[in-house]
Amino acid sequence: MTKNNDNHKCRELISVIVPVYNVVNYLEKCVNSIIVQTYKTLEIILVDDGSTDGSGKLCDSLELKDKRIHVIHQSNSGSTSARNAGLKNASGSLVGFVDSDDWIEPDMYEKLVEALHHDDADIAVGRQFINRENAEYVEAHRSVFKGCYHKREKILPHHIIYSDDYVSKGISPNLVDKLFKKELLLKYQSIVNPNTKYAEDDICVYSCILNANCVTFIDEAVYHYLQHEGSVTKKPDEDYFSRITLFYHQMKVVFEQQDEAELLIEKLKRYMLEFILRGINTSFGFDYGNIIPFYYPNQKKLIENGCKQIILYGAGNVGRDFYENFLQTGIIEVVLWVDKNSNEYKKSGYDVSSPNNIAQVQSYDAVVIAVENDSVAKQISNELHNMYGIEKHKILYSRPKKFIEELGT
Repeated sequence: MTKNNDNHKCRELISVIVPVYNVVNYLEKCVNSIIVQTYKTLEIILVDDGSTDGSGKLCDSLELKDKRIHVIHQSNSGSTSARNAGLKNASGSLVGFVDSDDWIEPDMYEKLVEALHHDDADIAVGRQFINRENAEYVEAHRSVFKGCYHKREKILPHHIIYSDDYVSKGISPNLVDKLFKKELLLKYQSIVNPNTKYAEDDICVYSCILNANCVTFIDEAVYHYLQHEGSVTKKPDEDYFSRITLFYHQMKVVFEQQDEAELLIEKLKRYMLEFILRGINTSFGFDYGNIIPFYYPNQKKLIENGCKQIILYGAGNVGRDFYENFLQTGIIEVVLWVDKNSNEYKKSGYDVSSPNNIAQVQSYDAVVIAVENDSVAKQISNELHNMYGIEKHKILYSRPKKFIEELGT
């Protein structure tokens, strides 16, 4: 990086916008992680979106803690409105977002701004840590790794939503793991309908990605996404299908304006099938498991390996689908279902035990790991072998298939 770029970087103001709604137990950790950033030329805009749990008062007290913090109070209008309010008051030429129950690495913005200036990019993209009660791991690699991609190369449309083979996830649709030039962000955040309550990030992010002259990616996790108890079981949402329909129409308009419109719209159709399937399973508050499992285990392979009784490891989305599938078919018996976060799942009514209980099981053919992330599966496998003494040949993992993959594009 040239000396001129270094001087410019040090002067350039980043506006960090934090929409806040009823997160009194998480907000201070979030804001402190921004205050201690190694990149100091920041303003921190806290937008209290009509909180009722004391979060608004906490915003005001945090404002006294650092002169770079500014607070906006508004009546509850949703995340899109809160982001718009933050953008309207942003003084920086660069903008980032942090969700108020998450936190960031101390050098996140230093790394992103360095990448952005080094590559003369409009957007810099980092990776995320996934944080749960007793676990932290880096999100699975997406189909775009480290590097700088120019619009003229027409590479990025092949990595929107999914890779072209639909196996790998594409570019993250989240606002929070990125740094944007403000003029680009203003243009495309403005197209998001304020009534959009589902996947609103996607509309803005993919619009920016597809229309940026250059996007740069760093292969480092810099953002901590917290999955806490509230994300295990969601409340019924009878407006779910109208919400995803509104998203679809907005996203379709964006994609139709691109040279690669046909490819992008095919990917959008697959995306909508996933949304619809999730809605069938969860949005009406059914209490007897998924009607159609989103993920399913390879029972044929397990049977070929002589597995009649298994221990199932994992109670997230994949694990719950696997458990229901084993239960419904009755071909393979789950003698124990375990997860590090067993206490969290028990609160939601799932019969999940701690991995410490594995030692009490007298007979089983294999431990089946039910997660989507390969690196997490490897970490679990090592723990099962090193901490619980399970022989490696008894630990089984393969990437879970999605029901949607069998439907074609």
